[in-house]
Amino acid sequence: MEKKGWIALDIDGTITLDKYSVPKEVTAYLRSLVQGGWNLVMATGRPFAFAAMALSDFDFPYIFLAQNGSAALEMPQKKLLFKSYIPSDSIRIAESAYDGIDSDFLIYAGYERGDFCYWRPERFSKEELEYLTDLQTRQKESWQEVTQFPKESFPLFKCFGSEPRMHRIASALRGSGKFEVAKIRDPFVEGLFLLLVTDVHASKGKSLIRVLEMKGRQGPVIAAGDDENDMSLLAAADTRIAMAHAPAILQEAADLIAPPTREHGIIKALQLALRKNGH
Repeated sequence: MEKKGWIALDIDGTITLDKYSVPKEVTAYLRSLVQGGWNLVMATGRPFAFAAMALSDFDFPYIFLAQNGSAALEMPQKKLLFKSYIPSDSIRIAESAYDGIDSDFLIYAGYERGDFCYWRPERFSKEELEYLTDLQTRQKESWQEVTQFPKESFPLFKCFGSEPRMHRIASALRGSGKFEVAKIRDPFVEGLFLLLVTDVHASKGKSLIRVLEMKGRQGPVIAAGDDENDMSLLAAADTRIAMAHAPAILQEAADLIAPPTREHGIIKALQLALRKNGH
């Protein structure tokens, strides 16, 4: 079958509002696109194990970019295409970004280690511990308590807090030249923001470009997302879709604004994008 092109989609807030499943209508539509000759890429800030739970009904081929592009796998066979992990000696740089801040970050071990999370609970306030307990529960993650982070490479670390704190930490991390830093809103706690920090060579967009170089572009690239960590994904595409609730910076970068996610807006937006590209 002749390949028509590529469709690259964020998961949370773009194809679903439910962290644990994708609406059947959206799954059926994406299946029809793949069967019709489109290559599909799913790009997420989530760990592989947690995102795979939501995509459990995807019984068709796609490429999965986990943890903001830190690892790329061909699905459903889970074949690793590449990974770009943060080296262990970069932990000290991350710790220095927290100088004068009484808090800490979380380190994710990667899909090959079961996607568990390292954390140092003694460094968090009581209020932060309550938040992290809730986070661990809703993400269905396994966490390993440590006093010091192990000396091993890892795909991503996560920071959380108010927007001013995240801005300060993000500036320090970007200034080191070692990291790719994406800020997103916590969808469950108003006013709280997260930083998803990966190796400087890993982002949704950079990893999508790497996939295209490996597999061949074969037509137009359409991308859709709903938060700031999708900026690089949209930048790598020919046709860019932002969801209706996306921040202004993402909507300004988009060619199309999708209807609300609760209305399966990604379907209507992709239909428009396909027509825009002559399909």
